[in-house]
Amino acid sequence: MCFSSKYPICSVSSVASPVPEVPLSDAIAYDYIIAGGGTAGCALASRLSEDSRRTVLLIERGEVVNTWKSKVPLLSIDYRPSGYPAYKWKSAPVAALQNEAFNMVSGKLLGGTSKINAHFYTRTTPSDHAAWTEAGTKGWAWDDVLPFYVKSEASVSHGDRAYRGSKGPWVNRKMPRVYFENTNHVLKVCPLVGLPQIEANNPSESPFGILETDMTIDSDGRRHSTFDAFLPHGVAAARAARLKICTGAVVQTLHFDQAEGKPRVDGVFLEQEDAEFGKRFFARARREVIVCSGAIGSPQVLLLSGIGPANHLQHKNIPIVKDLSGVGNHLQDHYGVSVIFRCRKNDTLHHVQDNPLVALGQFLRYLIRGDGLLLAPFPQMSIFAVSRLLDEESQTVAQDASDRDPFSARNRPDIEIMPIPYNASDWKFELGEDGCFSFLVVNLTPKSKGTVRLASTDPRIRPDCDLGSLQDPDDFVVMRKGIKLALRLASEMRKLGYRLDDQVVPKSLSDEDLDAFIVHGARTTYHYSSTCRIAPEAEGGVVDEKLRVHGVDGLRVADASVFPTIPSTHLQAPAVMVAERCAAFLQEGQ
Repeated sequence: MCFSSKYPICSVSSVASPVPEVPLSDAIAYDYIIAGGGTAGCALASRLSEDSRRTVLLIERGEVVNTWKSKVPLLSIDYRPSGYPAYKWKSAPVAALQNEAFNMVSGKLLGGTSKINAHFYTRTTPSDHAAWTEAGTKGWAWDDVLPFYVKSEASVSHGDRAYRGSKGPWVNRKMPRVYFENTNHVLKVCPLVGLPQIEANNPSESPFGILETDMTIDSDGRRHSTFDAFLPHGVAAARAARLKICTGAVVQTLHFDQAEGKPRVDGVFLEQEDAEFGKRFFARARREVIVCSGAIGSPQVLLLSGIGPANHLQHKNIPIVKDLSGVGNHLQDHYGVSVIFRCRKNDTLHHVQDNPLVALGQFLRYLIRGDGLLLAPFPQMSIFAVSRLLDEESQTVAQDASDRDPFSARNRPDIEIMPIPYNASDWKFELGEDGCFSFLVVNLTPKSKGTVRLASTDPRIRPDCDLGSLQDPDDFVVMRKGIKLALRLASEMRKLGYRLDDQVVPKSLSDEDLDAFIVHGARTTYHYSSTCRIAPEAEGGVVDEKLRVHGVDGLRVADASVFPTIPSTHLQAPAVMVAERCAAFLQEGQ
């Protein structure tokens, strides 16, 4: 691990790795220390280490996972097996959901959740940034962030467009074909309800419609995480003298120099992930420490270090360094509920799952040709809708051009529906000769908020997370409209002759029955956000517009925790945009 002359030395793991992990006995201090080697952390470490004059230490609690399975798109998204490199824990009981707890998941390996997610490359929308600007956030308008999306990506499908990147390290692409017949039928019926087919990540497109999602899958059919993109072996090896990568290390707390009054972070205390609690090591930061541990891990690091709500720190007997009430507040997530139908098994992933010969054939096809269902994204399409534009028949009705303006804050899509040829719920039921087709209905702009609080002062123990789901009655209104839209789409598919039999659907379209359905079936989509948000300290903010922690020098946060409110999209691309911006701030001395 890491040390100074004051603390003992501990070497990193010696497991075979594509990353040149090295003992750090030859380094006393670093210009920058990055606490968290996940989706954002890998990108930030790569950018900061481009300059040969800078030294960078990247700390990750998980290990390097570079197996064949971890690169296969379909296989790498199944986090259920024991030993899978992910944090898996229960949320606090959710009051609005009859005190049921959610299953929470995030990546625990170099590359973080970008190594285990569903591959979605979806940017924030211009309307997200318009809403943030209208709420008072400065410096994060669409024109401010677009260059950093372009910088990071290598778009195989759209790289010749001005708003897409072709020269960045991070590959994404559309799939070569639509893999399931039910998805083809969804494409056909969406225009019938006012939802046109639109191009993914085109900022000028309608804010509502159906799109084929860009996926972080490279041209060889392999998952392209931020670890693969920003820290491939060649890059990490070439920079080994100035970039140190420390896995299997958990950040216990930050260290402060308060000699001049205002606290300044000048290093971090570390522990081995698999060592006994209490044995610690030290790494010094000459310039800054940047926390990139995600919307759950970043507030945990700050709280353990004495930065957070004073009453909570006192309750945990943690000395208060900075009373910052916003730390761990404003937790937001995209939660949803699945409307499920029975259909032909051959048109679902159940066909592969339940038939060893089919699975073997798909395995060989992927090995030999690099295609087939092991390459298939899950899901492949996404439907975005604006609930205020949905009429009583779940038809999108735009009154004039202003309702189609993607740069207007009032047009933020607040409903996403993902067509999934599988059981996309936590329910278990017998299917017999049939398979499942699901519409996963998601509230993209929830008003409800939760909290992250320490469960223990042991950094290995996941925090207490109260997601606060559905506390705000307006969130039920959006979800009702989303479920009605899903049912309307299913009805249109049946009219085209596609068989869908009800499996898990509301009893009726009354508000009472829809609300009962929402409460019974709600689930997280693992998009945790906004726990160290950009906002003034007086408004519950944790960082300023340059990502600097209020009231503490030498410390920034750069990951999905900083969004003022949760973006109306999947979060891995926005998290990398934040990392790119953070690197630019540091490189420019801001």
